[in-house]
Amino acid sequence: MSNKIFIITVFIGNIAFGGVLPKTDLQGTIHTKSTHSFRAKVSKKLFEHGLDKKIAKTNVDNALLHDDALNELMTKNILKNIPLLKDEDILNFVTHSALRKRTVDLSSYATLVSLVQKHTAAFMDKELISQIEQTSIENEKLKSMKVFV
Repeated sequence: MSNKIFIITVFIGNIAFGGVLPKTDLQGTIHTKSTHSFRAKVSKKLFEHGLDKKIAKTNVDNALLHDDALNELMTKNILKNIPLLKDEDILNFVTHSALRKRTVDLSSYATLVSLVQKHTAAFMDKELISQIEQTSIENEKLKSMKVFV
């Protein structure tokens, strides 16, 4: 009998005092921007070249075809597979493309060949062409996958 009274008391207490608990305000959540994302780095470079921040961001948004997570993965894949390139080379390539309002697809074979030719003085031998082709194929596969961040 005392078990039933205890359970009823707890049940009624939960109903009565449930409205007193503080509610979390989901609208008040602050989302911070990542200043280390690839898009942010390119925007910063464009700003350093003299463009307004809003115009630089718009140019970068129009230049890069994919979202931040996918661009980051593709960039890391390029750096891993083509050791001649550095992060700064890719950043400069995308910056100049955004400045000239050209689109950049980091999975495109033609884009990767152009990137390598602009930023390395190496001769395009079979091994380098094979590395570029393999990187392009891997980045195409990344495009087809869903990236959840």
